[in-house]
Amino acid sequence: MKISEVSKKIDLPVATIRYYSDLNMIPSLQRDSEGQRIFDDEAVVWLQGIKFLRELNIPIADIKEYIELSQKTGPAALKKRHQMLLKQRAIAQHSLAHSTERLDKIDKKIKHEEEIMNGRKHDSLNPARRFIT
Repeated sequence: MKISEVSKKIDLPVATIRYYSDLNMIPSLQRDSEGQRIFDDEAVVWLQGIKFLRELNIPIADIKEYIELSQKTGPAALKKRHQMLLKQRAIAQHSLAHSTERLDKIDKKIKHEEEIMNGRKHDSLNPARRFIT
């Protein structure tokens, strides 16, 4: 598969795929006789994994380490991969908690303004308080 096809298939910009390729992050990536990148199904899976990890805001260096560990067998590599995933899960949980707090706050603000619009409350806040309440 050509890079443009992979880009459309997994919704990653061509430049990003080239960047990951240049960093040797796609272990199964092949090149044809003209030096063009050739992506097999396994290379696409690697890219999908990289995309997922980047969506978690995992740094490139950590993703490279995870890719290297994924190519190894044995309990040590498995344990290290597991630890990396647990760390990212904890970060995601923390982010979710903060997102939930922000969502609750915006819902409260929306409800307050709807009550004012519907005449159930008087808008007695000064502009600064209205901004943060």
